[in-house]
Amino acid sequence: MKQAISLTGEPPRFRRIKQTIRHGRLAAGYAVLLVLPFLATQFLDMDNKGLYLSALSLFNALAMMAFFIQFPLASRVKALPLFANIDWSMAKHKSVGQWLGVFFLLHPVFILAPRFIQSFDDGLTSLVEVLTAPTMLTGLIAWVTMIIWTLMAVFKNTIKMRYETWRLTHMLGFVAVAILATIHVTSVGSHGQFESQFNAIWWALCTASVTLVIYNHTVKKVVIKSQPFTLVDVTKVSSRDWQITLEKKDQGRFEFEAGQFVWMNSSQSVFNLNDHPFSIASCADDLPQFSMVIRELGDYTASLHTLVIGQDVYIDGPYGSMNLDDSKKADGIILIAGGAGIGPMLSLLRELACAKDTRPVRLIYGNSDFEQMVLQDEIAELQRTMTDFSQQLVCVHPTNKAQVSHGVIDQECISKVLKSAQADNWSVYLCGPEGMLEAVKTSLNDLEISPADIHYEKLSF
Repeated sequence: MKQAISLTGEPPRFRRIKQTIRHGRLAAGYAVLLVLPFLATQFLDMDNKGLYLSALSLFNALAMMAFFIQFPLASRVKALPLFANIDWSMAKHKSVGQWLGVFFLLHPVFILAPRFIQSFDDGLTSLVEVLTAPTMLTGLIAWVTMIIWTLMAVFKNTIKMRYETWRLTHMLGFVAVAILATIHVTSVGSHGQFESQFNAIWWALCTASVTLVIYNHTVKKVVIKSQPFTLVDVTKVSSRDWQITLEKKDQGRFEFEAGQFVWMNSSQSVFNLNDHPFSIASCADDLPQFSMVIRELGDYTASLHTLVIGQDVYIDGPYGSMNLDDSKKADGIILIAGGAGIGPMLSLLRELACAKDTRPVRLIYGNSDFEQMVLQDEIAELQRTMTDFSQQLVCVHPTNKAQVSHGVIDQECISKVLKSAQADNWSVYLCGPEGMLEAVKTSLNDLEISPADIHYEKLSF
């Protein structure tokens, strides 16, 4: 078998080691936070209830702390290094959230299992007591809410609910779970009943979590409102895509790197939940203006034509870790975009053009129909003016346009571009729907391209 191809001139093993160290630091910081409450309880005068209950106490403490860490993971906290990488944070927020849902679903099973094992009748008696005891009510409500809200998060894309409504219910539901679960933890069992220091740990974490939510939706919103942008242009650039151009209204600082994204709120109030994440499509030289290419995919994006030139638009960002720093040592760059994923690829392409980068650049751009391809005149001009840039269009539905491949962006398509460009030491950037991303990453893996040379952004939060 051939050795994995390194597209940045470094040995694949060295690139993987650096990537592993980078992600390992985040994981290590997460793990340290995770065990802090449990370690703190070891200094308190608590009875040892045996191996099973001690192990259960450990896992309960870890699960509660993991639940509270969910709040900063989803809060766009750029000031704290552990949570500054929003791509990593949101990935962990989703995956850990699902595991927490499973653990809390099984929590009463773990509690009652020893009693059922000893005697089925004793187990049933204990179950009835749990369901009817007034002191267990907050725990039961938290348990039911946690399960329902976790399922709503997992099946978000299949639930017929407006994005803004889902965000509001998601936030309020888990704030309620945090408060109710804390009441349950601190009022049930020997630890909660007799150890005030134990209670203080969990109430401090609960307070910090709820405070963070309040800060994000009050103080942070006030700051964003004081730094508005002005809408200077709205142009339809394909059958389903719009290019929105904004300009900083004052002389305040706003900087971004090609490949990053922002949350945009174009409603009359900055305090609602009508902000949506969109990738920046401009290069830094365009400041104080910048553009986004937005596809009509939902209720909000279908109303972009109603925006009024000159209105205020509120921006939170920029965020994202995908940028051209990852390809400094590359001999060339391959950009792969699917549908709405063209935004950050345009940003990277425009940045390379502005910098007069002489390295080979290839864009593979896929859509269902040719009419969905954006800004083809500009891209054609870049092909003319850039030193070594070309584009490969891919359409699911057949078209009579020349130089357009029929099908999807698959291994054969990518292989042809790699061979035509004689790519050896290149970086690959991807953006598109989740299904497309996974398929393209599989194709790149089959082509034995090192994962350390693949940089991507998901269009899902």
